[in-house]
Amino acid sequence: MTLHTDRPNRIMSLPTVRIGTELAVLLADYLGDQEKNQGYDGLMRRAADHRIYDRVSRWRTASDPEATTVAVVRKLLPVADRTHMAKALGWSLGDLENQLTSALPKAVRDHARTLSCRLPRWHRL
Repeated sequence: MTLHTDRPNRIMSLPTVRIGTELAVLLADYLGDQEKNQGYDGLMRRAADHRIYDRVSRWRTASDPEATTVAVVRKLLPVADRTHMAKALGWSLGDLENQLTSALPKAVRDHARTLSCRLPRWHRL
């Protein structure tokens, strides 16, 4: 997993940044990872492997995706990735998993929207 937490980021450097914003930036970076079995594609593959693909794919089109459970978060994000995220944020693994129950569905939705913007217009119809 390649998380670029050392990369300068204007949003994260502002003094009024909220914890949710830091997590959102971290998840956007994670989902954008193009390494094998990583990022959005890896997450969707794991969703299919655990037979929850339909649930996760609904997050992509929901205007306000429902929160999920910690069990689903654990199925979708490998423990090494969750541990790395928790360490980058300075949180416990349990705190991160609880925050991911609502942040992950929204991050998947936001990432899917960026993907649809890259498609030619006839693909989006």
